[in-house]
Amino acid sequence: MKTVYFVRHGSTEGNEKGAYQHLHTPLSELGRSQAAFVARRFERIPVDIVITSDMERAAETGRIIAERNRFPIVVEPLFHEILRPAIIRGKGRETPEALDMMRFLAENWTNAGVKHSDEENFFDLKTRALKALDYLVERPERTLLVVTHGTFVCMLICCMMAGEDVSPPWFDHIHHFLVLKNTALSVCEYDNGKWQLVIWNDYAHLG
Repeated sequence: MKTVYFVRHGSTEGNEKGAYQHLHTPLSELGRSQAAFVARRFERIPVDIVITSDMERAAETGRIIAERNRFPIVVEPLFHEILRPAIIRGKGRETPEALDMMRFLAENWTNAGVKHSDEENFFDLKTRALKALDYLVERPERTLLVVTHGTFVCMLICCMMAGEDVSPPWFDHIHHFLVLKNTALSVCEYDNGKWQLVIWNDYAHLG
């Protein structure tokens, strides 16, 4: 059996201000404090490897956990957050430019042939999540800690449940239902070709 601990990255100024994130936004002071709390939690949880997204907010969270507990760490771009168009990165979610762009993206979320620029649509996100699950299954370690992002974890969970059969409406429902706090811990187990969600959104370490 394989156990995978998923941790969402710590808070950033973008999270705190309600802005779309730049790819390499670092943690805020609050986010570093959150990461330190979850790092202490892993003092009692043996982990073979830490795998982080290549986006700085997740990579920094992973480094804080790995350095405190002397875990080996690797960076894997498969686990980055859904890509929004570069034109709205850093902009507030309620700005006219961001609202117009998000309307366009929502209208074309399931249209594989239409994109504004460098964003990911539903099919891009699902394909990457399926590849990420294969990557985890194929790694030799039995206990893994993956530091990643809220939307991507939701797609991972959907793909664990339904694989290629994940549909846009189903993902949209689950994404809005499964809330994930910064540095929250979720646990999944893989055995005999099947995934199970054991723990979701546990942030008791934050008090």
